[in-house]
Amino acid sequence: MKNKFYLIPAFLLFLTSCSCNPVDPPKDEAPLLTQKVNKYMLDLMEEVYLWEKHIPDTLDIRYEFDEFDFYEKLCYRYEDRWSFITDDVEALLEGGEGVETTFGYSLALGAFSNSDNYFAIVQYVYPETPAWEAGLTRGSILLQIDGKSITEDNYTDLFYAPSLSLTLGELRDNTIYEAGKVSLKARKQSLNPVIEATIFDNGTQKIGYLCYTDFFGGSEKIFNPIFQEFQARGVTDVVLDLRYNLGGYLSTAKAFVGAICPASCLDGKTTLITKTWNDLYNKYWKDNKRDDKLYEYFPKQSEVPANLDLDRVVVLTGRNTASASELTICGLEPYMQVMKVGGVTRGKYTAAMVFSPDKDPQIKNWGTQAIVYKYANANNITEFKDGFNPDYAVEDVLLGNVKLLGDPTELLLAKALSLLGYQSPAPVPAKEATFVPDVFFNHTLLSRPMGLHNHLIDSL
Repeated sequence: MKNKFYLIPAFLLFLTSCSCNPVDPPKDEAPLLTQKVNKYMLDLMEEVYLWEKHIPDTLDIRYEFDEFDFYEKLCYRYEDRWSFITDDVEALLEGGEGVETTFGYSLALGAFSNSDNYFAIVQYVYPETPAWEAGLTRGSILLQIDGKSITEDNYTDLFYAPSLSLTLGELRDNTIYEAGKVSLKARKQSLNPVIEATIFDNGTQKIGYLCYTDFFGGSEKIFNPIFQEFQARGVTDVVLDLRYNLGGYLSTAKAFVGAICPASCLDGKTTLITKTWNDLYNKYWKDNKRDDKLYEYFPKQSEVPANLDLDRVVVLTGRNTASASELTICGLEPYMQVMKVGGVTRGKYTAAMVFSPDKDPQIKNWGTQAIVYKYANANNITEFKDGFNPDYAVEDVLLGNVKLLGDPTELLLAKALSLLGYQSPAPVPAKEATFVPDVFFNHTLLSRPMGLHNHLIDSL
């Protein structure tokens, strides 16, 4: 009887439970390949990500059907503006080396004040690219794509389309008129980030000017000969035009500052930056005495083909001065006078590495460029989220009286030369216009993200 007494209530309880809380039907799960990508990204980010403490612990890779959306859930966007995922890691790595399928221009995109249509203005053109061969140059205005107005729906064709027929514009009397057409076909090639290099010599002063647009891996072989020429010809001051330079390899930035800094920095133990990782890696590097992972030093004298031993430098800046360019500014400031001319910089105080599951053939095309540390200069300047303000604010004129980069009357360069006491022709004021570019992009933001780098190489 006791068995019946206890069994019946239990049975009734079971029935009651079933009737009130029916078992949920099985949930659909994401495809196995999607789950593999998600698992790789989750495991990786929980280990290396600078803000790994903020990764939610409620994520379930089985029910995440979009790899890009899932990756967003891993990122701490309150601080992190830079980590991203890609399904074409090969293109990502090639981009870090300066290899792109491109038209070869950098654009500012402006909106007409009286319509929803856009126009684009060329900021600069990479040498020996389709845009360069077609005669486009700084200040060229692009009005239409394949005979159609440039709009929010089609403006990305300026960067991604395999070919373009562009209607050019010309500014006259504060109005842009059609001024011919040009056709472009995108080409995969290596880009030369040195847009202009020259020496201004008035008989008493020699000032070197270098417009450098990307800290591509391997671009040392391009800028080192320029600094060697500056040295051989007795250049005593330098103007670095980094207004369009969104960053690149840390190793390239290290070589770059080594050519400019005081010679006393080149002892192999002078701190360029310090690095702060997540708790796991901070402890690991310290426990294993890996100072090379916690500090980045200026190069040794023997590693620098030419050092100008400067005590001051002028840097031309703007919104697209970011990452390795900002490291150049703040890394040098403890050791020499750095005068900033132009606009406010971007504000990227972090470094990333590229990771991919290259040993898994099923998902090896996936990759991520994830933020792994933040950096500070020798004076502990870091987290400059709002960028660096210029010491001398000067407008980068792209519409109206546009001057080529390297022209001594171009407003930013003219100001830099005047700060150095160089006598040059007076700049001509820009014309007033009834509309101005008020929405700015850069081809490097649209065709490739900032700071592209080789596999497991520090990127800035």
